[in-house]
Amino acid sequence: MPERPLVYLVYGIPDSERRSILFDCIEGGLPDKEQVLYFRPKDESISPFDEQIEALEHVSVVEWELSGGKVKHGRITAAAQKIFFLAPGTSDPADVAEALKAWVSHNDCELGRIITVVHCSFLKEQDKSRGWFDACIHFSDMVLLARRESVDNKWIKEFETRYRKECYPCHIELVIKGKPGNPVAALEPEARRMSFYFEELTPIEEDGLEDDEKPEDTKPDRYIDRNESGQRMRPIPEITKFLR
Repeated sequence: MPERPLVYLVYGIPDSERRSILFDCIEGGLPDKEQVLYFRPKDESISPFDEQIEALEHVSVVEWELSGGKVKHGRITAAAQKIFFLAPGTSDPADVAEALKAWVSHNDCELGRIITVVHCSFLKEQDKSRGWFDACIHFSDMVLLARRESVDNKWIKEFETRYRKECYPCHIELVIKGKPGNPVAALEPEARRMSFYFEELTPIEEDGLEDDEKPEDTKPDRYIDRNESGQRMRPIPEITKFLR
């Protein structure tokens, strides 16, 4: 029986080297003959790296968008072994995660990894945007620190220490000249997420347990959970308020 296609998701704001990283992961992290689908955000400007990705013989490109909480995309004409979604750079990370989970399940795929690309210079300048990045990193297995033009080693160390103190299991690595250190390792389908939202877990008996006594992996995800009126229990800051 053939293996299910692996799906990868990349979070990050526009102009944060997401596409150069994605190009390097596809070109350097996968076998040449492995068929790839690249879901490119419909409403984002095309970059030179989009053209380079599309030029790869084993890659097919499909435009997509979030619509009504679901993944809406163009026609798929090729069967793929690896699928890459580039999250719209101004989207809500929880909306993307919720839509992607439904799409992965409906299309009988398997989640490979979720990667957040951090525009370090932007985050240093717009510290109040950290809540948006926190949400992305909550769902992520790997965090890649890019665009470090105006940050020093002290800032990088403080960034890493903050998440380590909060016991985030994700890998945190530097991007060098638009490339991850090891594209093969970056695509390793090993779950290192803080969130259990995407996991298929075996149900346990919860009768008699108060909410604060339940295991973390049985509680609703803090960013996905909604109240009775349908609003998120933990709203994520709108990144568009900080983009210029």
